[in-house]
Amino acid sequence: MDRLLVAAVALAVLSPCPAGAKDKAFGPPAGAKWVPIPELTDEFEGERLDPSKWHDHNPRWKGRQPAFFAKHNVKVDGGKLHLTMRKENLPHLPKGYHTFTSAAVQSKGTVRYGYFEVKCRPMDSRGSSAFWFYQNTPEIWTEIDVFEIGGKAPKHERVLHMNVHVFHTPVNPDRHWARPKRHETAFRLADDFHVYALEWDPQRVRFHLDGRCVAEQANTHWHQPLTLNFDSETMPNWFGLPDPNDLPSTFSIEYVRAWKKAGGYGPERCRSYEVTFDAKEAAAAKGETRTYTLAADAPGRLVVVARHGGQPRPHRVHLAYEDAAFFAKQTAAKITKAVAVKDRSGRELTLRFA
Repeated sequence: MDRLLVAAVALAVLSPCPAGAKDKAFGPPAGAKWVPIPELTDEFEGERLDPSKWHDHNPRWKGRQPAFFAKHNVKVDGGKLHLTMRKENLPHLPKGYHTFTSAAVQSKGTVRYGYFEVKCRPMDSRGSSAFWFYQNTPEIWTEIDVFEIGGKAPKHERVLHMNVHVFHTPVNPDRHWARPKRHETAFRLADDFHVYALEWDPQRVRFHLDGRCVAEQANTHWHQPLTLNFDSETMPNWFGLPDPNDLPSTFSIEYVRAWKKAGGYGPERCRSYEVTFDAKEAAAAKGETRTYTLAADAPGRLVVVARHGGQPRPHRVHLAYEDAAFFAKQTAAKITKAVAVKDRSGRELTLRFA
């Protein structure tokens, strides 16, 4: 690599939510001007699902086996969206789907960052009731699970399960990892309606229950536009298969409301960079994606992933500085890390991550 220039990259380390912290009971937190996101807001007051906003299924997934996402299990009635799980065998299902049907609703649009609130009651069965965001492309696949609730699963009836996933990125094309969190409540979640919310911005991901933050973490990877999803699934290895005597059971959503900050969310984490490769090497790598690792301040390293188009300057470059031990020890709201690397000619470059 002949030269490498990079602008500052923001990495945030956040303290956990203060014990007993109270956010605004309903709607987005104070301190910013918020505007609604109409395409992701719905009071479900009509007689059917709004086809301009929602799919009545998941267009890219048939459901978690053995339950099949069936459109007839999605219904709008009485001012609510209902997703039902049933014990039934439908004819001509794909291999692996049998015994149960479930339901899914997915937004037709995508969103990146905002405040998202739902009032709902999960199923009173071992089926999972879930509110989540995800998107899967050849380059990147990330996910935010606002909640997964096993309303009648033993030892899970009072537990709010939250999670964030990275399934693949240009740097890690085949390594799935997650950061699960759980919050135990004083009540059975399936007994009544409660308000669940996600606060998502470039610095943090926060989870709310009934107006209170119950979990928080730094936003290190969730910067991809995602679809908004509701679904019911069978979770054989987690909640166990539903008892047929508990079916049909229904996950009911009274509303979903979404807002974004009126002034936006500031600049992207990586503003600009330039990488130039040897012309012969670039020509040989045409159409390929290659990963380069540069030694840096021990024990960290700089990882450069470049997609080549045959020209000395690649089509797309992804930079990542890996020094997990250093960042794990930090407690300040803002950290600055200077990284020294050398190019092929031996020139030393200094990159500053903040």
